[in-house]
Amino acid sequence: MSKNTEFLFVRHGITELNVKKVYFGQLNPPLIAEGIQQIHNAKKNVADESISLFYSSDLKRCTESAEIINEHLNLNIIEKPGFRELNFGIFEGLSHQELMGRYPEEAELFFKNWENYQIPDGESIHDFMMRAVNEIEDIKKSHKGEKILITTHSGVIQAVLSFYFTGNLEAYWKFRFNHGSITKLCFDHSDFAFLEYVNRV
Repeated sequence: MSKNTEFLFVRHGITELNVKKVYFGQLNPPLIAEGIQQIHNAKKNVADESISLFYSSDLKRCTESAEIINEHLNLNIIEKPGFRELNFGIFEGLSHQELMGRYPEEAELFFKNWENYQIPDGESIHDFMMRAVNEIEDIKKSHKGEKILITTHSGVIQAVLSFYFTGNLEAYWKFRFNHGSITKLCFDHSDFAFLEYVNRV
């Protein structure tokens, strides 16, 4: 029987901007001490996995996470901008209160039509979802039966899981991922998607 194709998603460790609870996707803060510890814990959790490929978002919080995890794995880390978080455009770096004060009209449009509204200078969540899914599809076609590790962002994991289980963004808000957590998404020989586990820390 053919082996399943397995994707292990690791959410990056926490950063100062996560602590501040601002909207950010493309801003590029490093991990803080707590985030580094979270990823050391994740490193232990994947140490016994037979990983064949290692991908990462090219943003610092993910590449730093990947480098820590890779101390055990010694793989070539392939950086992919397609695994970046949502581009929040003009919302980047703003708290919810600041957003509502500075861009009330754009914020209202976004919250009313969150799936398809393209944030000025940014992207829509639908386009973001398809960006991430296209990366997964390319990897899946080329590496059937392999185990792939990806250090990425919460939004990417939410979008990918929602797509494979609903075909759209219906389940996007149904998932929560702690920093440094691991989620395993599998595909069997017929390309049937199933979750082995979610948010393991």
